[in-house]
Amino acid sequence: MVFGLICLVLGAGIWLLNLYGGGFNWGRDWPFLLLVFGLYIIWDHMRKRRKKDGKKVKKILKKLENKEIDFNEAMNEMEEM
Repeated sequence: MVFGLICLVLGAGIWLLNLYGGGFNWGRDWPFLLLVFGLYIIWDHMRKRRKKDGKKVKKILKKLENKEIDFNEAMNEMEEM
């Protein structure tokens, strides 16, 4: 996630400097690819985390359904996630 944020900030900064004249002369649009790559890394991390959290919630609900835990225990487990 941190690597994605670094790519995002670095790519956006260089791209904007190239567009509005900041001294870099490496071409105009290659930093945009870095920006897109950073966004992809962040999106992929969020997607994996959401999937992982979804599995945890399903486990807790299954325990609740099978009466292995009560409502308060289920709520405590979800708050700890």
